[in-house]
Amino acid sequence: MPMSPRLTRRVVAYAATALLVLYVAADLRFGPAGSFLVAAGTIVALVAVVWWWFFSFAGHVRRGWPKLTHGLGLWKQDPIKRINEEFSYAWPSIARVKRVAGGFVVRVRLLPGQTPGDVGDHVEGIAHAWRVFRVDASSPSRGVVDLRAWVADPLDKPFGPTTLAMPGLRDVDSKPERRSVPDPWAPTYDSVELGRCDDGSPWVLRLHGTHVLVAGVTGAGKGSVLWGVTRGLLPAARAGLVELWACDPKRMELSYGRALFQRYSSDPTEMVEMLEDAVTEMSARADRFAGKVRKHEPTPDCPFIVVMVDELAFLTAYQPDRDLRKRADAALATLTSQGRSVGFCVLGALQDPRKEVMNLRNLFPDRIALRLDEPAQVDMVLGNGARDRGATADLISPLPELGAGVGFVKRDTQPKPVRVRAAYVSDADIDALVRDFPAGGGAA
Repeated sequence: MPMSPRLTRRVVAYAATALLVLYVAADLRFGPAGSFLVAAGTIVALVAVVWWWFFSFAGHVRRGWPKLTHGLGLWKQDPIKRINEEFSYAWPSIARVKRVAGGFVVRVRLLPGQTPGDVGDHVEGIAHAWRVFRVDASSPSRGVVDLRAWVADPLDKPFGPTTLAMPGLRDVDSKPERRSVPDPWAPTYDSVELGRCDDGSPWVLRLHGTHVLVAGVTGAGKGSVLWGVTRGLLPAARAGLVELWACDPKRMELSYGRALFQRYSSDPTEMVEMLEDAVTEMSARADRFAGKVRKHEPTPDCPFIVVMVDELAFLTAYQPDRDLRKRADAALATLTSQGRSVGFCVLGALQDPRKEVMNLRNLFPDRIALRLDEPAQVDMVLGNGARDRGATADLISPLPELGAGVGFVKRDTQPKPVRVRAAYVSDADIDALVRDFPAGGGAA
């Protein structure tokens, strides 16, 4: 509870009296030298306090907190104990301000009856008042809210894939040494590292046992996600554990590295036939595994198949041939509803997330929202309430150097969206992949 003006004046009077007593005692005990040290120490302490109060971030936050909470409507009137007593108000108090990587964490103690949402609903206004890039709200325990203030955008600069891990580059035919720890060179198939989260941790996208939907306007960076997945799975494809199938209606994105895919098509009929072939293989695996296997483990005879579909809406909504459109819808619905347990993953990318364009959104457990046009589209991609929880994908900068590849991830095990940025895979990087890996990704 904030101190009243009367109590504040009382504390200042007590502090001044204590300093005067200390000054007199030092003068009597040590003479002028002792009193000088007390006076000098007091002046230095006062200068430090004034500097902290007016120039530090913590002082700026504490100094303006009462006025800010009043503007946000967080004040509450205290009960009047006497008839002639003046009205007094209380506001949530700041317990501490702690410096962390990338900014500060401000812990706020709520008033009785307030909820974390009462403060969390105003994070955008708080960020403007504190003049920081962004503020996130969380409640680590009952009665308190942690406001994490990011002083700058940690994902404001693009970066290439050379900063990401890519295991499995060692010759897979050579016999690995016996180790008591997992082999860091072993090719992985279940997930790939695509970039970084805004807290500096790696952004690892899960693939095995799920399906992934990527939504974003033109230039938002969908290609970075598609090529990041391709790059990350190539070592496993060379070992025969993964097959990459690509549907490329635009013929301008995935065709640049078509030699890396086990199957590739840009023809509408062939793309639909590829999806139907995946359904046929999925059904055959289900018959083979029924009653014997509960979890798919990739082998060269039964690899993990990732079906990548760029511009998914072309097959589900914009395809002029009605029969092909129905076949594509049926194949995608079957794959996304039944393919996870037998080693199939559909990675689809689209620009328009509306239901009339893509009515299978709910069959994709993991979703990525890159830059979008409208606030309502964020909830279409990530689920209801995602934008209220901080996924402001509609506010991502349209400038490629600032916003390309930046987005929010909704994981099926984590309700709060995570802000991420995918590494930019350039044409030169794709050329190097085509040069370093055999045709078809090097499948055994």
